[in-house]
Amino acid sequence: MIKKLIIIAIAILGIFATASAFAYVLSPSGNVNTNSIMGSQGMGSMMGGNMMSGMMSQIPEDVIVKVTSRQIVPASKEAKITLLVLDKETKKPLSNAQVIIGIEKGASMTTMNMVGHMFQADDVGSGKYVVRFTPDSKGIYTMHTHVIPAGKSMYAMMKNHLDIGIIAK
Repeated sequence: MIKKLIIIAIAILGIFATASAFAYVLSPSGNVNTNSIMGSQGMGSMMGGNMMSGMMSQIPEDVIVKVTSRQIVPASKEAKITLLVLDKETKKPLSNAQVIIGIEKGASMTTMNMVGHMFQADDVGSGKYVVRFTPDSKGIYTMHTHVIPAGKSMYAMMKNHLDIGIIAK
């Protein structure tokens, strides 16, 4: 099951590479915010009038994903990023979801230099999921985050995708 999810996620990321770009803005709090630049300004418009934009949502449709830990991490040491996943309708923590992560070295879809294989974040309860990875060097990393709520099909990962910027110092 997880191998099938990984293959589907890799295919989706390949499609997404032709359809979007994200800008990273470092806030005074030390967190990195991602802002989609799709639409008339994004790559989607260059690809035949947003023909790919319907394939993967820019904003998760069923869930809200919040980063509750720092997004600036030390290079060459294990980073631990904590996500809070909420049901978009009820605003309540979403447990038992599959949170599938792919780490790209560089800004979203600019390098396609994936760090290792896709993997599942650890569900630690109360809608919190922990992502652990070790950035091999200083720089920007993108955490491609896909959420499949319990009871939903694998297609939900396309509707519930968010790129999160990480800076390794």
